[in-house]
Parts: sequence; C-alpha cells; structure tokens
Amino acid sequence: MQERSMPICFTTDQYRKIEEIAKRKGMLNTSQLIEEVLNHA
Repeated sequence: MQERSMPICFTTDQYRKIEEIAKRKGMLNTSQLIEEVLNHA
C-alpha cells in the first residue's frame, strides 16, 4: 500500500456515510474504502 502523508478531513456526517459504505462492502475500516477510492481516481 502506498504511504500517504496528507491528512483528509471529513465532517461527522461525511465520516458516518463513509463508515456505512465500508460496512456494506465488507471492509474492516474506513481506510480501506478511502484507499480504494484514491486508487481509482
């Protein structure tokens, strides 16, 4: 996995949505979903 040095900021509502999507996809944490999105950008 690529090491990232810039933090990403979300509002509480945005983070909750990210958590929901990650859970639906069977991911263990939100970082996995964020990495998936960044790799497809």
